Amino acid sequence: MFHPAERRLSIEKILLLGIGFFLSVCPYAPAQEDADAEAGAEVPGSTEDEVADFEEDKWTLDIQPLKFRMVTPRIGGNKGKTYWYMIYTLENKTGADRNFFLSITAKSDRKKKYSDLFLPSVEKAIERQEGRPLWGKADKFKKLKDKSSGDRKFSYTRIKDGEKRLCVAVFNEFENTSKNITIRTTGLSNDIEVIADPDGRTLLRERIRLMHLTRPGDEYEVTLDSFKNLRMEWQKETTEVKFKDE
Repeated sequence: MFHPAERRLSIEKILLLGIGFFLSVCPYAPAQEDADAEAGAEVPGSTEDEVADFEEDKWTLDIQPLKFRMVTPRIGGNKGKTYWYMIYTLENKTGADRNFFLSITAKSDRKKKYSDLFLPSVEKAIERQEGRPLWGKADKFKKLKDKSSGDRKFSYTRIKDGEKRLCVAVFNEFENTSKNITIRTTGLSNDIEVIADPDGRTLLRERIRLMHLTRPGDEYEVTLDSFKNLRMEWQKETTEVKFKDE
């Protein structure tokens, strides 16, 4: 029986191979629907024993969703359009400062895909609605453009040991006909492997965080402005990597 060669690499070395480019240019495509309602739903977190199988040389950042709400900006280029957003905490309890590349996407039971959007004006509207500052994609790109912060060749974000951030992810409005939504988060762990398979392909195997949300109601009548029964899990995912020169 053939056993493919495997090697475990740091996130930094993987990005040097070009995988960071692959992850940064291949997000899920956002949906394009509109609505005009605003609402929210509080959600529970997860337990530490879910990651008990991590080995000593691995680390993982802790993500905890706090709420899902809708926002309709009243000013700016996205005025009048409705978005869903997730407020969550990101915490580094690993014992050292970490560089990470976070990607948050979503998929509905109608097979529609969404990505965490770079919309500074919408993030500002969310901060006004929540009454507090939130770390999001606008802050990430602002930091990357700041040359005084050092080498920004790769799209790393750095989080200090013991740091806990209050963050936001922004999505186009989830379709009204969807009852179940799965939020997918990558980049929380260095549990990443590069695998060369028998066909000569390069595969990336990584540990991802999944959050499963369900709207109340049945197929004939669902509550459009809230989610319940959140379930979180870790899952291993394998993806083929194609480099720019292939």
